[in-house]
Amino acid sequence: MMVSAGLFAMGYAQELAPDDPAIASKLGVWFQDAENLFDPDAGIWSDSSGNGNDASPVGIVNVGGPVIFLGPTLSTVSGGSFSGSDLPSVRFSAGVEDLLQIEDINGGAGLSNLTIFVVYNVEQAGGDASLCRPVGIGSVAAIQQNLGDNYNLGSDPSIRKDNGFVGAGAYSEVFPLQTTFIRSSRMTPAAIHEWFNSDGTLSQVLMTAGSSYTTGTDDFFMGDLRAGGAPVPGVNGTGISQSDFDVVQVIVYTDALSDEQVAGVNEWLANHPAGTTNRRDPGLVITEISVSSDLRTTSLTWSSRLGRVYSVDKSTDLINWQEVDDAVDSQGEATSFNVVGPEPEEARLFFRVRESE
Repeated sequence: MMVSAGLFAMGYAQELAPDDPAIASKLGVWFQDAENLFDPDAGIWSDSSGNGNDASPVGIVNVGGPVIFLGPTLSTVSGGSFSGSDLPSVRFSAGVEDLLQIEDINGGAGLSNLTIFVVYNVEQAGGDASLCRPVGIGSVAAIQQNLGDNYNLGSDPSIRKDNGFVGAGAYSEVFPLQTTFIRSSRMTPAAIHEWFNSDGTLSQVLMTAGSSYTTGTDDFFMGDLRAGGAPVPGVNGTGISQSDFDVVQVIVYTDALSDEQVAGVNEWLANHPAGTTNRRDPGLVITEISVSSDLRTTSLTWSSRLGRVYSVDKSTDLINWQEVDDAVDSQGEATSFNVVGPEPEEARLFFRVRESE
């Protein structure tokens, strides 16, 4: 008799790599693989978009008094539902003025269309979550420019926009503190959409229609956009946000991606939460198959992801398939499962594994 293995995955969006040709022309900046691409001595995170938009510390700012914004530190954070091991991250710490700036991601022009993806973990959002704004276009307090046309991802949650906010109190899910998750935000002139993904499932949490959504700058920031350990005075008043958070990966497009593209990039990020310079992830692959000496049990092992559920099917002709089990819980990065058989009449037997709906 012969036993073979096949595979395919279903139930999730088709992966779309951040630099896929379909969207690469819209890619403004991409920060990933912190272990290799972040220089903790210089505080510089190298850009993987191909545009040369490296992130570097803001340095000294004199707004009612000098404040020096330093670089963050290299760290690790739990992979949560996306990885069984810790992920390399860039740590922004409470009580420290640590802020990175990327200038002119759109050739110096403001943006009316924008899509931001960030993989991060907010350990604690200070005394006021609205002041914790880990990433965004335009700085509220540090630089004191274009204050009416910023676009910052607040942790209350909301979009801090135009000296105010969009969506506070309107989100369909609470902000996932102390959890590594993917946040996706899209701005067009007429609407703002946001999605959370903390367990491999993309969930839209905000849709708000409006008008004239735009930014007055294309300078992108990572870190505490409101303030650090000391208040930074300005026309918005003083503010302190002593927050701890880890940024694992950030991708910014200078255009609004479609719903399908947002879902595709999310699926890629769920499979590559830290990013990588070598993006040859085999995905769902049966890595081992063996039959017991008495031919009564077949053992399958496949590459898997935390939090997922798998189905196992068998066939004798690769045409007609019989479901063996549709509720095999992931065991981590690898999952094993035993199938009774082959039966005496099964001279040839094929298996396939798929992610369950």
